[in-house]
Amino acid sequence: MRFPCLKIEGGLLASDLLDRIYDGTAPGQKAADFGLSSRLESEISDAWQEALEHWQAFTHRLERLPETDPATTVTRDQWVVPLLSLLGYELVYTPRAAEVEGKTYFISHRADAGQDAPPVHVVGCRQPLDRRPETGRPRLAPHSLVQEYLNRTEHLWGIATNGFVLRLLRQTTRLTRPTYLEFDLREMMAGKDFADFSLFYRLAHRSRLPRDGAAECWLERYYQETIEQGGRVRDRLRDGVEEAIKILGQALLAHPANEALRDKVRTNRLGPADYYQQLLRFIYRLLFLLVAEERELLTANPVYREHYSVARLRRLCENRRAYTDHLDLWEGLKLTFHLLADETLGAKLSLPPLNGPLFDPEATADLNDLCLTNRDLLQAFWYLSMYKENDRTPWRRVNYAALDVEELGSVYESLLDYHPTLLRA
Repeated sequence: MRFPCLKIEGGLLASDLLDRIYDGTAPGQKAADFGLSSRLESEISDAWQEALEHWQAFTHRLERLPETDPATTVTRDQWVVPLLSLLGYELVYTPRAAEVEGKTYFISHRADAGQDAPPVHVVGCRQPLDRRPETGRPRLAPHSLVQEYLNRTEHLWGIATNGFVLRLLRQTTRLTRPTYLEFDLREMMAGKDFADFSLFYRLAHRSRLPRDGAAECWLERYYQETIEQGGRVRDRLRDGVEEAIKILGQALLAHPANEALRDKVRTNRLGPADYYQQLLRFIYRLLFLLVAEERELLTANPVYREHYSVARLRRLCENRRAYTDHLDLWEGLKLTFHLLADETLGAKLSLPPLNGPLFDPEATADLNDLCLTNRDLLQAFWYLSMYKENDRTPWRRVNYAALDVEELGSVYESLLDYHPTLLRA
């Protein structure tokens, strides 16, 4: 991953947009857009040096605190307030809880003195953002507190931080899936990762969030661009899946070792519709794994990631030297499906049991024992991994982490209406 200190939940921003923000080629990435008169790169570099000094002072203070101290004051005064001041914030403490629809929300700060300034909730570094305080007050975990507050008010964006991590949250109607950008500040500062700090500055600067109650801001523009791009990706993904099915279907029939398949077709023991359904099931397994792996829902086992994941195929399909006549990638992919269908074997790699209809080997009975070259498999996989908005634009990677189950389902359902034909030579 290009930015190891950044975590994106809910597909809030597209990965290629993040690249353009970091490179300074995205809209809103000029010095004037940040309210600066000097070069943006120089401002970021200066802020980085000061942030390192504040971090060192903060960690030294933290070492002297008793383990029972939540470190709220030290986190706030020695680290978060100085850090955010480098990003243009003038945090204002709010001593009284806000009341919305009969519920109270003790949000610690506002981004500035404006009446409609975005909420910034700061807790001690020993308080996890996703865990309710042991004292039971407040009634929600810090992240949930800010998210519910955003959802019940006109505020569109807010921040929750414990000094070790900082999250940019957006108002959302999704209650079952978190939606935020998270920066691992501890890893960033301890590892002296200037690249991630540069992206952090460009995304979390005060000028990125709403001002004076207005919904329009740079973060919102980036979010809306991601949504629009996602709609285009869904349309192109359907075309990509169709192309991948054609490539696989033709290549499997053409491989010299697959005479048994050709014989089934010639004798009508395998009709076009059945063959197509098995190919579609095979492709949908790949789509499922692309989403699950990008959302880190399967396993953190390094052996799986390095040798069995479809992410490995995604890397290889961008390497033209991998397009060979060998069969190892196809055989490895069949083994991956077997691991997911057999919970006993899968447990050895900490894989969850997925032995339902999707990975049932009987659903692809006529494909299981076939041969396919790396070249044909990667060529088909390319159309699942990449897309083009039109003939004049470059290829881009599909952001599977941002795709909902319903969106993938709509792609699958649209392809069920196709009526394939087999042309016999």
